[in-house]
Amino acid sequence: MSQPICILCAYYHPSAEPHLPDMSEPGRQTCSAGLRRLEHELLSIRSAFQRLSEQVAAEPGARDAVSRQLPSAPVPAPSNQPQVSGSKERRLPIDVNRADLLLPVVPGYVRDPHHDQLGFIPVATRLNEWVAEWHDRWYAHESYPATDAVSLINWMLGVRLMQAAQHEEAIADFAEEMHDLRTTLRGVLGETKPRPVIMWGVSCPRCQMISQLRLDPEDPRHYRECGNCGKLLTREEYLQHLRDLVDSHRDRPEVAPG
Repeated sequence: MSQPICILCAYYHPSAEPHLPDMSEPGRQTCSAGLRRLEHELLSIRSAFQRLSEQVAAEPGARDAVSRQLPSAPVPAPSNQPQVSGSKERRLPIDVNRADLLLPVVPGYVRDPHHDQLGFIPVATRLNEWVAEWHDRWYAHESYPATDAVSLINWMLGVRLMQAAQHEEAIADFAEEMHDLRTTLRGVLGETKPRPVIMWGVSCPRCQMISQLRLDPEDPRHYRECGNCGKLLTREEYLQHLRDLVDSHRDRPEVAPG
């Protein structure tokens, strides 16, 4: 019989040595490190979505009620002059890709497995697809959350994300989609992923690799994550790990010179 492995860490760190999920309950399929990483993705999406909303609201076109409701309008009237080879199409008065991401849930959305669909699917639409599935499966007795992107993310976090991480068979697909969504938002914001701060000379408590623990500058909870095996340490766990390393070096016998 094969041993179960953490599904999320297998996605986030495919080259790392597979390890068991936390086995505090039967059927558990992820470890606490994988769950923390997924939670961080959702928090980053919420923050990026809010920054994008603020930027779009501050743009001149946002003062136009029509542009705010219909991102593809208004457009300049076509010219009466004959078309000439090489003529450029008139630009829309707003960035449609940015506006599309901020749209409310689009009914009748169909997933595009071949990735040949043009434009961006609204953030709320992609989130709502997962919320609808989880709500029907586990929380049908509760009222449905508001369908704006921030409310949907808030509904997912906490015990509901923990429930999904342990019992959602497609949790790796969810993690992949959230990572893609975070990357898309970064792209339209013109942001690059900040370089992680490397904990030089410090070994990982799980895989023992040196200088692999890294701090994401955007992480408000200051987790240190191993770039090799995916081990995730809270700030307190990391400080305790440092104290343990110092104590172990103090206990080593001195080597005689020469």
